[in-house]
Amino acid sequence: MRYTIINFTRFGDLLQTACTVSALKKSGNHTISLICLEQFGEAAAFIPHLDHVKTFSGAKLLKYLARGSCADWTAAYQDLMQWIEAYCREFCTENIINLTPTIKTRLFTKLLSLHIKDKSGRTAEETGFCVNEYGFTRNTNIWTSYTQAVTQIRGGSPYNLIDEFRSMLGLAPEKYSLIPPSPHSLACTRKILSDFTANLPETKGFVGFQLGASNPIRQWDVRRFAELAGLLWKKKQLVPVLLGTKQELALAENFSRYADTPFLNYCGQSSLQELAAMLTALQALVSNDTGTLHLATGLGVPVVGIYLATAQVWDTGPYGEKQLCLEPALACHPCNFNTPCPNNTICRSTVSAETVFYALCLRLDSTENGKDAAAAGEFFKNEKNARIWEGFFQEDGFINYKALHRDTDTRSLWMQCQRIFYKNLFANFQQNIRLPYPEPAQNTYDLTPAYREAEKLLAFLLLTREQAALLAKMPVQKNKEKFLASTERLKFFLRQSRFFVPLSLLFEQMLQDSALDIKSIIHFFDTLKEELSLFSAFLCPSSKQ
Repeated sequence: MRYTIINFTRFGDLLQTACTVSALKKSGNHTISLICLEQFGEAAAFIPHLDHVKTFSGAKLLKYLARGSCADWTAAYQDLMQWIEAYCREFCTENIINLTPTIKTRLFTKLLSLHIKDKSGRTAEETGFCVNEYGFTRNTNIWTSYTQAVTQIRGGSPYNLIDEFRSMLGLAPEKYSLIPPSPHSLACTRKILSDFTANLPETKGFVGFQLGASNPIRQWDVRRFAELAGLLWKKKQLVPVLLGTKQELALAENFSRYADTPFLNYCGQSSLQELAAMLTALQALVSNDTGTLHLATGLGVPVVGIYLATAQVWDTGPYGEKQLCLEPALACHPCNFNTPCPNNTICRSTVSAETVFYALCLRLDSTENGKDAAAAGEFFKNEKNARIWEGFFQEDGFINYKALHRDTDTRSLWMQCQRIFYKNLFANFQQNIRLPYPEPAQNTYDLTPAYREAEKLLAFLLLTREQAALLAKMPVQKNKEKFLASTERLKFFLRQSRFFVPLSLLFEQMLQDSALDIKSIIHFFDTLKEELSLFSAFLCPSSKQ
């Protein structure tokens, strides 16, 4: 099979396509092409098992459309069709996998599919985020609908993006591993570091500092980075290497005002290949949630990630065993997208430099006696301003994160409960498999509000299901109106839900997919009701006595 994967996301998300590509390659005798945005084309060189890469200039197309004239729109269409024709000459695909949920990319997928026809006149198959023949959004399976839903909701995203990508395609777990940098880039990096240590022979190694992030509110305070630099030098003789683009030079200059210990400023001086080479020469990387963090993880570099504002560990944490993540221990974290911060972005300075220092000590401790790890463990026991998470892989191959701090947060328990519920729900929908629930959690966390909301949702489902059954028996206008009114009330309840809002888009998509078949709608209600009943029993306070 000849596959085309479309990923019009940023640098980090594009790199995380690597597991999907590797798993797809291992699933059969496949040839794989990747279409990505032009500005991130260099990143594709790190993704293994690609047979073909084509970049697309989204900025050029949007520039045409922004002008608004008929001539410019015509030119945009002609330019787009020329690109598609050139792609089809280079790579004849049979299946287009779109991993980007925007409507623009869905339409792009449809246009490409319609342009590719085999000898029998059939168009290429579409998988992932698509549109139907009328231009309405269509997600090709329940994992795809779920992935779109949780991108809009901070508290309802308990799975890593890599696991979501591969689950959308029904692929087996795969190690996240990127292609190492070129020998030439490695040689240049070694020279840069050796030149530095020639003037500072007491240096025992280097730790990368990624000061920037895609949004300033997701950047750890530069003063905290400077404090960390002081601790690393005074206690470990480790030198920070400042990483970033030319646009982040101002952050490096700001860092220099606060730092009173040695550092190497590498901002704006590297290509992606050279950045990768530098990362592989480091003892570790301290980074905000950035593409650099995901590049380092895929190259096997020890990472300590700092997750602030809208960034959260479960969905974009580093995809690696024992990789560490820190979050501020604030009730408002993580915040929702496009929501002004009412607390003056306090999260940017909440996590202390000392906490990050001990996280690095733990991550780097490979000694037999483990003194650094023991010291870090003692420090974390009393940590009140940060949450510390360590990555591990479950038996099913999904990555998860365990708390190294004293975890008294209901949110983290709810994340683990959601992982169980959605995994079981999807197995029931897709394979008609009923997975068992574990014994109810024996702890002091209060999940009673979630249980009560589950019970209310069950009542709504039961009513709507019965009206669907009545409509199937007596398809008259009055019954149709009652059924539609009940589905609207159910959708409104889900949209306003505190605990089950990811089911909102999932519910709407499944109804849309089954709209012409009332029996399929009833089956959908029965399956959801069955799984929700089991989950409600799992959450029931009386079951914990």
